[in-house]
Formats: sequence, structure tokens, C-alpha cells
Amino acid sequence: MFWCTAPFLLAAILLLPLLARPPELTGWVILGAVVLLCLFVLIGLWNAERFWWCWRAVGGIVAGGYLAYLISMIAEGQWFGDGRRSSSTAFNALMGLIVFGYPGFMWAVFGRFTRKPEPEYDDYTDKSTDIDEMDAGAGG
Repeated sequence: MFWCTAPFLLAAILLLPLLARPPELTGWVILGAVVLLCLFVLIGLWNAERFWWCWRAVGGIVAGGYLAYLISMIAEGQWFGDGRRSSSTAFNALMGLIVFGYPGFMWAVFGRFTRKPEPEYDDYTDKSTDIDEMDAGAGG
């Protein structure tokens, strides 16, 4: 996966700041976030175990982006737009925050998509050593 995507990610990291000239500060912030996102994905794909924090940063950037999108649309008063599904509206921003932002936040904070930690497995028996399961079986 790394060698298939690395040339495109490197090209984006190097060329986007040279090719894009946003007229406003907001555009520069978005450009910086996209370049950072590409950099973190590139490093995370290179060695996921060593650079585990890169994937958390990717989740945080995605969650922060959708939160900023929602705040921007609320500030502009664009609640439902003109009826097109592709419109930039607070409703679409909220849907994006739920579908992409919340999982990104969970990954950034917990390193997984659920609050409950994964059960530990015994290497010899391949059975779960989850304490809750052991307590439930011991009672009766």
C-alpha cells in the first residue's frame, strides 16, 4: 500500500503549496491541514507500528475539519441551503461530523472506534482473558 500511494502523497505535499494560492487566511489554514494530513498518512503507511501517533493525528484532523465546517456553516446561517444535496449547509456539516468526524475523534482519543477496550487473548489457548467474562463464569 505504501509504494502505491507514496508518489501521490509526496507530490501533494510538495506541489500543493506551490500551485495553490488561496486569497484568504482560511484557505491557507485548509491548505496547511491538507498538507499535514498527507504527511501523516505517508508516515503512518511507511511504518504504522512505530508511527502510531500519525493515525491519531489523521483522525484528529478529520474531526477538527468537520467541526470547523459545522461552526462555519452555523456562523453563516446556512442551515438547509437551496435543497441540493451537494450544498454547503449546516445539515450536511452535521451529517459529515457524525459519519466521519465522530469516528475520527474516537480514533484520535482512544486509538479505536469504541470506548470499550479490546479483550486480551491468551497466546496459548486463543481464549479471551476478559475479566468481565471470567467474573460472570465464576458465579455459578
